[in-house]
Amino acid sequence: MRRGILLALVVLLGLWGMALGAGKRTLVVGLSSDPRGLSPVFACTFVDWVVGYRLYSSLFQADENFQPVPDLAESWEASPDGLTYTFHLRRDATFHDGSPVTSEDVKFSVELALKYGSICARGLGTVIDKIETPDPYTVVFRLKSPYPEFLNPYDGLGPHCSAVLKKELYEGTDPLTNPYNFKPIGSGPFKFVEWVKGSHIVLEKYEGYFGEGPYIDRIVFRIIPDPMTLVMAFETGEVDWIPFIVPASEVARLNQLPDARVFFHGSPCGVSLILGYNLRLEPFNDPAVRKALTAAINKERIAELVYYGGAKVPNTYVIPTPFSEWWFNPKAKQIGYDPELAAKILDKAGYPVKEDGWRFHMTLKHTTGYAEHLKVAELIKEDLKKIGVDVRIVSLEHAAWHEQVFRRWDFDASLLPFCSGPTPPTMKRFHTDNIKRISWANCMGYSNPEYDALFELMISELDKDRRLQLVHRLQELLAWDQPASFIVGPLNGTAIREGLFTEEPKGVWVLGYLWMHLNKIKPLE
Repeated sequence: MRRGILLALVVLLGLWGMALGAGKRTLVVGLSSDPRGLSPVFACTFVDWVVGYRLYSSLFQADENFQPVPDLAESWEASPDGLTYTFHLRRDATFHDGSPVTSEDVKFSVELALKYGSICARGLGTVIDKIETPDPYTVVFRLKSPYPEFLNPYDGLGPHCSAVLKKELYEGTDPLTNPYNFKPIGSGPFKFVEWVKGSHIVLEKYEGYFGEGPYIDRIVFRIIPDPMTLVMAFETGEVDWIPFIVPASEVARLNQLPDARVFFHGSPCGVSLILGYNLRLEPFNDPAVRKALTAAINKERIAELVYYGGAKVPNTYVIPTPFSEWWFNPKAKQIGYDPELAAKILDKAGYPVKEDGWRFHMTLKHTTGYAEHLKVAELIKEDLKKIGVDVRIVSLEHAAWHEQVFRRWDFDASLLPFCSGPTPPTMKRFHTDNIKRISWANCMGYSNPEYDALFELMISELDKDRRLQLVHRLQELLAWDQPASFIVGPLNGTAIREGLFTEEPKGVWVLGYLWMHLNKIKPLE
């Protein structure tokens, strides 16, 4: 009955979608939730990025090898000491209202990103001294110390940190509530047309775009929160592409469809699903308790029953990828799975089983934005029940989860899908200075002076061997202090409709590359 109702809904939505894109070469993308906003100020999840990357240009982008290539900046150079970077802007770049993109817009946007974006603050924010604009088409960055990742497309001055807003629209306003977050004017290959919350977002190609393409006329992002309804929309041909969020249980089945390519893949950052604890609260402020909880959770079972082969279990925080394996420390492993040992640790730590049958009670919060997280939470609950810990699962819509966990710190424990790479500055995640009420920051409240000091040395170390020693030690401290239980390294499930559009590179970087370069996707005539 339920499947029949859902299928009927998909058909109705499909008829509506065909009408919406009639006469246009349209790509339909399926998303599980609305973005929090369409401004780089908000860009902290894949839902934000997959839309925003279409709307905004940045100083540089990434090529298929994850190397920087020009975007708004047609060229750049660095000083021999690595403390000054000069970018020369294109003179033909315009915002979607026709006004030119200038160095003042770039400076203003980067300064906002350093203040409000956790990705930018954790690396660039520690080393940028000042930004100069000697003329409308030149931007100069002065650094306090060298930063080896400055030109890295993820942890450097790439799309996360230099997506350009129009200064005139934001100056003197609260950037978090500015109305242009929801009706943006960018300078990217596509311009904003419409956003109906809970239904769809429509973008159309910007005829004045300075770069290649776009070759398709329109992108429709369909908001379909129910994972199985989203899957059926792909099956019936009403959605062309589901990036990142195909349920793991459906990947193999969907890949049998004659016109589909559905597959597990990684990403440059290496997603690490962790169970983060609120270290401000008892009993989670006790490292022994955190180690006991970690020992009680069967990570291999979670990978098998939830991810159907689409997850790694390295038992460390850093998930090795082709971009991070050079600094991954395989010896920095957390305590192994051992429920009996977990119970003994809790007894010794002063948390025996009480008369009601429980040692203590805790809540576990998770976002509904990822189809697998509820099942992960349920398996964790089963495991912890065996050692006398009662878990209450709280499922939250994605925006509400961000609000409660990252901004209000209102949680005992939460499933956190963090990026553990691709470069060492990502380890700023656990730095004391990163205990901020912003998304993807150190919501756990972990603070270790040794960790902080080693990170400060590592961030500007140019000698690769010395840098490797420092970043290895950082991973060892995390394994020892256990601010979180490192659960699995889930791969992403993506579905692409074949035969409609040309495809760009396959493999580990397919998702991010497509996000950044949809303007290069050509319809098959």
